[in-house]
Amino acid sequence: MTRHYRRILIGALLFFVLAAGFGTLFGLGAVAGKYRPELARPFSDWAMAIVLPLQQAYCDVEDVTVCGVSDAGRERVPCDAFQSDNPRHAVLMTFGQSNSANFGQTRHTAGPGVANFNIHDGHCYTSEDPLLGTDGSGGSVWGILGDSLVASGAFDQVLIAPFGIGGTSLNEWTAGGRLHPRVKHAAVQLQKSGITPTHVLWHQGENDARAGTPQDAYAGMFTELVDSLRDYGISAPVFVAVATICNNLGSDAIRSAQRGLPDAIEGVYPGADTDTLSDMHDRHDFCHFSETGLVEHAALWNDSILSFEASEARVSNAAQAAKNPG
Repeated sequence: MTRHYRRILIGALLFFVLAAGFGTLFGLGAVAGKYRPELARPFSDWAMAIVLPLQQAYCDVEDVTVCGVSDAGRERVPCDAFQSDNPRHAVLMTFGQSNSANFGQTRHTAGPGVANFNIHDGHCYTSEDPLLGTDGSGGSVWGILGDSLVASGAFDQVLIAPFGIGGTSLNEWTAGGRLHPRVKHAAVQLQKSGITPTHVLWHQGENDARAGTPQDAYAGMFTELVDSLRDYGISAPVFVAVATICNNLGSDAIRSAQRGLPDAIEGVYPGADTDTLSDMHDRHDFCHFSETGLVEHAALWNDSILSFEASEARVSNAAQAAKNPG
């Protein structure tokens, strides 16, 4: 009996040692890396070398358009308000990987000015996490952003059309990639419903950072993705986030690619730089956003969109003044 309990005790100790070891590998890069990257990077890199080959493929089904939350008993609301070119209404087409989906720590129910377009059935619903159309069972940044845009006074109503999938790389979303049918499906569903996106929000890069995707390769693939959006009739400005951190220190190559895209591609603009949200309180698991992190994430998107809208207003006013001098 004594030997039996000794084995149990040794097993429990080994488990806690291994758990602490893996926790250190995953966490040290995110926690210490902000201040001493030269010390933290080896731990982060070792962790990714172990985990990346074992990572499961999300939405690993033949018909990828069916993935994501499809029916959660939500209240259907009219889409009519978004079937016109009312400049006071915003339609946000959002996708990417897990931080564009429902992987946040806490759920949010948006106010009455914000709705959720479900790409599965082409209807509009109340905006409650987990959002319809994208995967994961936690919280999302988009409902918080919708509330912020309404509160800013820039828009009266906001419609969110999300379809991101966790754990995905950019090449999976480009033409010929396994998830590209979701891009076309979302565009077609919006068109069938008479809804035109006003902003496309892309938040992805963590997988490419871990995979070591070169800067020029990422930029080239994103150019292809934007071309596909235009081919599908999506003419809205595309906002690209700077997003490379997930249980590691991120990637300078991917960051540089993402920051350079607005200058390289017409109709592309800077989005949220979520690599600035690297503190432990921002990411509850060193990758996905905590309650405070989600709010800060939404604020970054809010600033990007409002900055763009203000710039467009200045250009429009200048053009109008040129037509009607004096």
